[in-house]
Amino acid sequence: MKELKIEKLSKTYGTKTLIDQVDFAIRTGDRIGLIGPNGTGKSSLMKVIAGRDSYDSGHISHPNQYSIAYLEQNPDFDPNKTILETIYDSKAPAIQTLLAYEQAQYDLAANPNDEKIQAHFSKLSDRMTMENIWDIEVQAKTILDQLGISDLKRTLATCSGGERKRIGLAQVLIAQADLLLLDEPTNHLDVASIQWLENYLANFKGALLLITHDRYFLERSVNKIVELKFGQLTSYQGNYQAYLDQKLKADQDQARSRAKQDRLFQQELAWMRKGAKARTTKQQARIDRFETLKEDIAGRNQAQANLDFNFGQQRIGQKIMELDHVSIALDQLPILTDFTKFFVKEDRVGIVGPNGIGKSTILNTLAGLRPVQAGSYERGSTTRLAYYRQLDQDLPGDQRVINYMTEIASQFKREDGSTISVSQLLERFNFPSVTHSSQIKYLSGGEKRRLYLLSLLIQEPNILLLDEPTNDLDIETLQVLEDYLESFQGVVIIVSHDRYFLDKTVDQLLEVQGQGIFTYYFGKYSEYLTEKKQAEVSKIAKSDSDNKVTSTVVVPSNPKSKRKRLSYKEQQEWDGLEDKIMTTEAEIESVQAEMQINATDVGILVDLQAQLDQLNEDLLYYYERYDDLSNRLEG
Repeated sequence: MKELKIEKLSKTYGTKTLIDQVDFAIRTGDRIGLIGPNGTGKSSLMKVIAGRDSYDSGHISHPNQYSIAYLEQNPDFDPNKTILETIYDSKAPAIQTLLAYEQAQYDLAANPNDEKIQAHFSKLSDRMTMENIWDIEVQAKTILDQLGISDLKRTLATCSGGERKRIGLAQVLIAQADLLLLDEPTNHLDVASIQWLENYLANFKGALLLITHDRYFLERSVNKIVELKFGQLTSYQGNYQAYLDQKLKADQDQARSRAKQDRLFQQELAWMRKGAKARTTKQQARIDRFETLKEDIAGRNQAQANLDFNFGQQRIGQKIMELDHVSIALDQLPILTDFTKFFVKEDRVGIVGPNGIGKSTILNTLAGLRPVQAGSYERGSTTRLAYYRQLDQDLPGDQRVINYMTEIASQFKREDGSTISVSQLLERFNFPSVTHSSQIKYLSGGEKRRLYLLSLLIQEPNILLLDEPTNDLDIETLQVLEDYLESFQGVVIIVSHDRYFLDKTVDQLLEVQGQGIFTYYFGKYSEYLTEKKQAEVSKIAKSDSDNKVTSTVVVPSNPKSKRKRLSYKEQQEWDGLEDKIMTTEAEIESVQAEMQINATDVGILVDLQAQLDQLNEDLLYYYERYDDLSNRLEG
């Protein structure tokens, strides 16, 4: 077992203490989820562990020959390098050999008659065999395929932010590291890729430290939760649900302790107000205890103020958004064809589908940023639309936080009629006063997204278009946003790959399938995925059944006259054998169909293979018994 050990580690950023004298260890087999509010230093801690950032004091140690692979929240790659050079950028000798082999393969394809290139390629192929690198090559190809990465000769300069994130993820997974540090790995992944990544990490043999907003992913990928708050780390054994249970109990215990401390303080305060004087040693000791108690209460680490999403919304009329036989396309590529939907109050729609299928284009069209290709799209006169986009360009980086918000509204009127200043509103949204004069570009990624969300909600919209809102927002903010959307009386349309968030916020789904084809479903996202998977299994099983050349079990003529050679128990067995054979064959087909559906899910495949092995054993036994009893019946 290898261990990375952190001792008395401290780090400050400006005047803010992010990490304060923490001790921490990561061992082989650990699957750790690092959680905490935005801006508390989660990404900074990862950068320190990865050796990408300095720290003020303390010590980090690990064994020799210990490798760390780090996926940043927004990977910063050399734009002049190719995807091939980037994904195989590793100090590991096997990965360097694999890179050389892949490059030689491209060279040979371009110059097939060059004897020098042929000899070099042959030499590298021999080395791949001698060093047993072919398995790594197959695994690398699987990773690239599952993450949708192709055309490896492209340069990073031509790649989008989402592509760069997937390339970064491929790089760290291929690296064969002892420790994976993953900062929001599910950003820019579709649901199929996220599910594949869950299973890949479940079989990863090293250690994992993970930051993610995706609670289903967190639940299924970790065996320990570490919470970073006020510069301190608190560990909880188990997955995310176990953390919630332990945290609830800890909060209840702390609340009881503080209530007891508060009662004691009130009693001692009353005694002090009566004019307590240190006439005796005992009285002086009691006064000293009061002062200590007073300091303890004053010095309590106050939890961050609960986010206040106390926003109103403009009145909305009967006519909201009406799409009548609408077609939407991008560069002549059909996205939706002949789509009709008349939105009503409290509609909650999730738009899902693979990356690059056109989901954001649909939101751009609904926001009025793109025209429809055909049909008609109208919005009612009372609609006020807010569009939360993925683009950071919507935030002016050089502007100060307080000035940016003041331009939107100098003060904010709450639903109860009272007003608060922009400064007070920022603090209620977990922006302490020290951040108000900061330029927006110096905020963390999560803080920027939270500020962006605040700038939209303060305008009291009655239509919300949310494009990947869970990216870079912490879990606490997402929970409050989910509660806000539940009571929101307008229309909400969300593009997201976060299964948990969609389950909590929408009850209608528009799945975009490509070439203008779509499916509209009423229900929760998890229900839709389950029904879709069952339909695929049934379809494959039926296809296999239709294409299979079945063998007919020949029943002996006049079996009654021949069964006299069998015992009563054997006759009963004989009567049921055909049904057992047919049932077992059908079960084998069903399991094989499920294996095709879950071809990349190692965890599920193991269970299915065990079922298949047992069914094949059963079928072989039934065939042997059939032959045996059949021969005896024939005499």
